[in-house]
Formats: sequence, structure tokens, C-alpha cells
Amino acid sequence: MKKTFVVVGLGTFGAVAASALYKGGATVIAVDHDEKAVNRMKKLSTQAICVDIDNEEALESVGVFDANVVILALRRHFDTSVLATHMFKNHGVNEIVVHVDSEREASAILSIGATETIFPERDMAEHLAQRLLRPELAKQIPLSPDTGIIELPCPDDFVDHSLAELQIRKRFGVTVIAIKRPKPDGGDDKLDAAPSPDDVISSGSTLIVLGKTKHLHKFAETVSGK
Repeated sequence: MKKTFVVVGLGTFGAVAASALYKGGATVIAVDHDEKAVNRMKKLSTQAICVDIDNEEALESVGVFDANVVILALRRHFDTSVLATHMFKNHGVNEIVVHVDSEREASAILSIGATETIFPERDMAEHLAQRLLRPELAKQIPLSPDTGIIELPCPDDFVDHSLAELQIRKRFGVTVIAIKRPKPDGGDDKLDAAPSPDDVISSGSTLIVLGKTKHLHKFAETVSGK
């Protein structure tokens, strides 16, 4: 069953989030009080609605409170975000993601019911710093600000050992979630998802690893020999 997302605030962040979710196959209701912003989203969302966020009756009439996830992209209008978070929480929306401008705003909005905050400047700066410090993690797929997935070539001393023997999770705090193994004929690598502890790592394999970023750093350093 497809999730339904409501995106409130159709500035740059909100518009990009709404269109990306819609292109990804989700049901998206885009909301703003600016008619021009709403018109731009008509072909980039399931439904684009021009309404004030404080018009609770109008919002209820178009079904926004039945959404699985609400994204409040109301940057520089923190007072409105607070009231909107309270409103959606009271209507039983389980996931409320709020765009904030500071750690202080993030702490405050989480305390009244938001489930996640987005602080783009902080998140981008942290990602840039980690990429510059750890270029081997440049291809990390972030799952949250401190968790991700990376692909790393298997070091020589892992070859011909099983995952149980290597005790990667115990030693590094990360989990091997898949192994790419080269085919002898030179074709596309074979992907073994959810490998068992008894799986033995062959030469030339690539490990796909899940973990906290700080633990991925330690593991990558071992793999690269740095």
C-alpha cells in the first residue's frame, strides 16, 4: 500500500521533497497559501491545494489528516510550525517531519510531538566534512545523520574466512548485509544478500556494510590498511 505524504510549504525545500516523493510513486498532497507555488506543483504532486495552514476545517475537508507522513517545510516560520505540529499530532498523524533553522528549534519541536527534524545546513556541512576527512566513505548511502551503508573491497586477510570467523560485528560494530562476488567468466558480480555466518569470503569480493558512521570509519580504515 502506497504511503500518503502531505508537504506543507512549497518553497525550494518543500517543492523538491514533494516532487521527489511523487516521482518515487507516493501519494503526495502539496499545500501552500501561495497560489503561484501551488500551481507549479499541480503536475508534480497527486493534489496541490491552496489553503492556509491554520485553516483546520479546510485541511480536514481535503483529507490531509489521513496522511501517513507530514513534512512541514515552513522555514523561518517556526511559530507556525509549532502550531501545525500540535494540530497534526492531535489528529493522529504518526510521522511529522519539520524543517528547522537551528538545534534549539529542533529540540523544541521534537518536545511537542515532531518525530524528525531536518536542518539542511547542518546536515550538508557534516556530510561535506566527513567526505573530506574520509574520502573512502564518499559513496556512503546515508540512512540517517549518523547511520549509512557503504561498499568496500574485501581485504586480503578476510579471504577464505567465514563471517563467523571474522567476527566483523563484534570487532567493528557493523553488519555485512550483502557480498558481491566476481563471476569466473567475467560477467556481472553475483550479489549474495543477507549472507549467513558460515559464508566464506572469496578473493575479489566486495562487502556491503551497514552501521553507524563512526563505526564505518573504523572498518574502512582496517579494510584500506590506513
